[in-house]
Amino acid sequence: MANKLNGFLNNVGQGLTNPKGNLGDFRHAARMFIDDTFRLAPKQKFLFFVNFEINPAALEQFPQLKNRHLPEINMLCKTADLPQFSASVDVKNQYNRKKVVQTTLDYTPVNITMHDDNQGITTFLLEAYYKYYYRDGRGDAREDAYGARNTYSGVRKYRYGLDNGTVVPFFKNIKLYQLSRQQFTEYTLVNPMIERWGHDSMDYSDSAGVSENTMVINYETVLYDRGRIDEDLPATFATSHYDTVPSPLSVEGGGVANLFGAGGVLDGGSSVLGDVASGDIGLGTLLSTANTVKNAKQLNTENITAEGIGLATSTLSTIGQGASLGGIAGSIIPSAGAGNEGTTVALAPNSDNSGSQAPSVGQGQKLASARGRNTP
Repeated sequence: MANKLNGFLNNVGQGLTNPKGNLGDFRHAARMFIDDTFRLAPKQKFLFFVNFEINPAALEQFPQLKNRHLPEINMLCKTADLPQFSASVDVKNQYNRKKVVQTTLDYTPVNITMHDDNQGITTFLLEAYYKYYYRDGRGDAREDAYGARNTYSGVRKYRYGLDNGTVVPFFKNIKLYQLSRQQFTEYTLVNPMIERWGHDSMDYSDSAGVSENTMVINYETVLYDRGRIDEDLPATFATSHYDTVPSPLSVEGGGVANLFGAGGVLDGGSSVLGDVASGDIGLGTLLSTANTVKNAKQLNTENITAEGIGLATSTLSTIGQGASLGGIAGSIIPSAGAGNEGTTVALAPNSDNSGSQAPSVGQGQKLASARGRNTP
């Protein structure tokens, strides 16, 4: 009777002695862009966040923004330019040697587009800015202040334009964030002023278009910073309208009927024991225990054996490459094939920033941390 492992061992032997076969594959690109949790992969343009920080003195005049809607405005930004710089450079003659010197640094204005939502929150932001700086926009102006005659009739009765008593700037700063691998890069626009702003056009013939509000922002300088994404970091991020339901591949969300890997029985047992050891026992611990017991009951010898052989095969195939399994330490990526579209990828956070969670790996896939929070 033939040994069931003969084919497996033959394939392993051929893989070790002739790892690429007769034709090289995509491994070079995989090692470049996938290894080390997608460290060198390009960032996605749709992973960004904008935070408008309004001075408290200005917010006092507009309680609607202060009390509720400011975090929502930050979420309604549709597009945003990142800062760009241009230096004026002169070429000097230094004893017959051409010498290039810088003279000035200019900042390119930033364009921000926002959804014109049904409640009119982003429109109210522009309205508040207009009323804060310009007397013309004040609703308390009397109707006869804009008569057809000269505004100076004997004595001046009304105030116009920038004569609004405004001293404190409307915006304290505007912060733009690029998000990737659960890290953010922060660009702070210092002392921003809106150079141009406006509302969209209306068109009866356009049944597919959506309305937008736009602004062009000038600023004095840019400050850079970096950090790890968390709730309210960046400020107002993930504080409202955010999905906090645990991932179905995490232990709290149900886990998987595997012995190894994230969301498996061993992972669930480790999580429960860790909570017990630390004394941090709550509803999450009870859910993890119930799901781990449920998944353990579904295990059988055949599945465990197949899982072990699969792990061994994957480990042997990466010998000599100097990379972690699949190039993504502490994570699960569904295998290629039918039925993977729309799957949720569960990622386990690492201890340092360099090994942070990987971003979305495919169209239609959702990113869910092992804690159940869906963060970029």
